[in-house]
Amino acid sequence: MSDTGYTGTWSRGNDRNVSIVAIAKDGDRYLFRWSKRSYDGKFAIVCGWDGRCEETLSGKRIATYEFTTRVDPATGRLLVVYDERRIEPEKRDFHVVDELVVDPGGKVLWSYTVERGGEKYAGGARPMRSFDKVADAIAGVPPGGAH
Repeated sequence: MSDTGYTGTWSRGNDRNVSIVAIAKDGDRYLFRWSKRSYDGKFAIVCGWDGRCEETLSGKRIATYEFTTRVDPATGRLLVVYDERRIEPEKRDFHVVDELVVDPGGKVLWSYTVERGGEKYAGGARPMRSFDKVADAIAGVPPGGAH
């Protein structure tokens, strides 16, 4: 694997589930697709390249998401902006902005939450998670291809 910046396929997991992020470049914009699945098959979040996602538990829809991306002109970093509409167990909406940072060498993608539900986070107070690069290629290339 090589350093392809944001583009590629990234993964993180534990003994219960695996989360996969695929990022493709389409002209001057980035496309972002996320999926998360439990190993027992009861829980899943499935997204399309259009940024729309559905979260299910035991076959029942419990949330939807809509993702968009933009590059922060001040930092050049990729921002992933999404609206989560929680249906179960209680109806709640969240607006979230995550900042993505690729480690030097391109093997780890850090996702820092900079805003969630109107609350802003900075520096070490930002919730974060990391994804390991699993492929330079993009899982499920979007319509129109990737560049």
